[in-house]
Amino acid sequence: MPLTIEEITQQHNRKTFDCGVTELNQFLQQQARQKTAKHISKTYVACQDSAPTVIMGYHTLTGYSVTTPLSHRDYKKYPHPLSAVKLARLAVGCELQGQRLGERLLIDAIYRTVLVAQQISTIGLFVDPMTPKVVPFYQQYDFLPVNTDDHSRLEMWLPIKTCIEITGTLL
Repeated sequence: MPLTIEEITQQHNRKTFDCGVTELNQFLQQQARQKTAKHISKTYVACQDSAPTVIMGYHTLTGYSVTTPLSHRDYKKYPHPLSAVKLARLAVGCELQGQRLGERLLIDAIYRTVLVAQQISTIGLFVDPMTPKVVPFYQQYDFLPVNTDDHSRLEMWLPIKTCIEITGTLL
């Protein structure tokens, strides 16, 4: 299915999107476009070329400052805050789940992280999976657990070197 992933605009129909998770639906419907317009975060939507206003899925990226010590060998000696990119949200419409659209959205987010790294410093892409059942999805792309004192968080990250490898291989 030919599709385009682009920044959300007023032309995109946010009201009919349903991924089965109220919090993700409400963010897209009530906040995504406004936060994008104000440069608070950037939401990118996937739409079929034949229906360019119908949102099939989306992801939201934002800047992120990492202040917790990372166990990764490249960063453990840097106690000051480090810059990163945060995958704040990723959702696929109910009718399209299981068709690898989430993978395409994730690859797009990784690619955009590499673009950021070409302009300013970033150590990688971070994500807080909403539930433990989502963790394997990120693990298949080599996301690593972030070791923090807060064991209730599922935070994971993809080092920038891995982001570059993935985009060089898949794009």
